[in-house]
Amino acid sequence: MNLNALRAFVVKELHHILRDRQTLTVLLMMPLVQVILFGYALRSDVRDIRMAIVDPTPDNATLELQSRFLSTMRFRIVATGQSTDIIEPLFRRDKADVALVFDPDFASHLRGTEAARLLIAIDASDPNTGTTYLNYTRAVIQAYQAELSAGSSQVRIVTQTRMRFNPTLESVNLFVPGLIALVLVLVSALMTAISLSREKERGTMEVLLVSPLRPQQIIVGKVLPYLVLAFANVLTALLAAWAVFHVPFRGSVVLLLLESILYTLVSLALGVLVAAKTASQRAAMLTA
Repeated sequence: MNLNALRAFVVKELHHILRDRQTLTVLLMMPLVQVILFGYALRSDVRDIRMAIVDPTPDNATLELQSRFLSTMRFRIVATGQSTDIIEPLFRRDKADVALVFDPDFASHLRGTEAARLLIAIDASDPNTGTTYLNYTRAVIQAYQAELSAGSSQVRIVTQTRMRFNPTLESVNLFVPGLIALVLVLVSALMTAISLSREKERGTMEVLLVSPLRPQQIIVGKVLPYLVLAFANVLTALLAAWAVFHVPFRGSVVLLLLESILYTLVSLALGVLVAAKTASQRAAMLTA
């Protein structure tokens, strides 16, 4: 092997890479960006758990337990009150992840012989995250109970759990609706982009442009059939989610269908944009 020739070739490639700023940027920045993105995306631990506190009779014991949650640096108290009426609005507006409801006699039972009771309400719309919330909450309560039991008589803290929005912790209740939305945007944008790109690639778009039809009419004529088909796909997907996966439906059907039409229109507009920026069906397919 001619080492001098190999060395010269390697030096030539190094100079070529250093002169090509685009390739050099990709080589140096891509690993850093991927490590940062995947590091955040794949991290399984949960931080900044938003907690609501319902304490009908504030006492040193209840305040001490609240401080234990704050000291973990994982929990953040976003609301406090003396009535459970504050919980439902917070959950529905996605302002809280966990609600801790103290029994009115929590402090007196903690100092006596009866069990002190706590209600833990969890936003379980994401089953895995909801289970993690519950485990972290129970761990703090158990550590507090163990510390009290070590210094005096046996202390019992009994917890009751309510998993909101997904009490059975079925994962299909989370991913099937999201999958429906993903499929709709992919199909709507992809088919519209391919249809318009096909006209450009075959040269028939120019024929349409010189026809009596206005450009707006051409776009509407191309998009409207896919809007009808996409709406049929919405109905089919919702029926499959209910019949096959037994995903429960709550709320207004009319409102859901109207939102689906709006969502589909945005997806179709994305397909039109892709077709306008690409020159071939293959490029449109890869972009959409």
